[in-house]
Order: sequence, then C-alpha cells, then structure tokens
Amino acid sequence: MPVRGLILPAFALFLAVAGTAGAEEEKVKDNIDCGYPLTNAERSFCADKALKEADARMQEAFDRLRVRLVEIDADLPDHLKGAPASLDEAQAAWKTYADKDCTAYSFPFRGGTRGNELYRNCLIVLTMKRTEDLDATVEDYAN
Repeated sequence: MPVRGLILPAFALFLAVAGTAGAEEEKVKDNIDCGYPLTNAERSFCADKALKEADARMQEAFDRLRVRLVEIDADLPDHLKGAPASLDEAQAAWKTYADKDCTAYSFPFRGGTRGNELYRNCLIVLTMKRTEDLDATVEDYAN
C-alpha cells in the first residue's frame, strides 16, 4: 500500500485515540479539588478554570452595561450619542492593558511554570477588578 494510502487510516486511528484520551482526561479533571490543588498541572488547570470563569463574569457585566448604554443613547440627541462605541473601545484598551501589565508583572519568571502562574493570577485579579468597575457603572446608570 502506498504511503498516501496509510495517511487516512492513520489519521482516523489518531482521532479515535485522541477522543478516548480526551474523555479520560475530562474524568481526571472532574476530580481535581481546586480548593487545594497539589501539582503544577492541577494548579494550571484550576487557574485556567478560574480565569475562564472570571472572563465569563466580566463579559456578562460588560454586556449588561452595553445594553444600558444603548438604552441611554436612544434617548439622547445625536451629538451626545456614542457611549456604546466608547465602551467597546475602552474594553479593547483594557484587554491590551491587562495583557501588558501582567506580562510586565510576571516577566522575571518567564520561561518557567511560575511565570505562567503569575501571569494568569494577575489576569484573574485584574479581570475581577474590571468586573467590579463595570458592575458599578451599571449601578450608576440604573436610574
């Protein structure tokens, strides 16, 4: 059989093995206690999970604020409209800032697991703070 004829069956076997490994990996991840992660792999998994959760909460707060700003803009004269677009720009700028700030914070430890851990932890803290700020702004515009 020519080599090209082996590629498709080999790829199918790879996908089958990868699918099985992925399912087993998910079972292991379900058993990790993020309240007390013991290994570097567990700490990385828990930090990634915490960052995803913080990002999701921040996105929810951002979406609530954006909806409110669109409502406010609808009642304003044209020369005062633009808050939703400004919020979009501010959020993009915040993401750039957070990445650069956390890179600077973790820079001396880059190249090792500690650097990645410090970077993620920094992003978690900054994301939580940004979420608080977005929520506070929603409250400011509640009435």
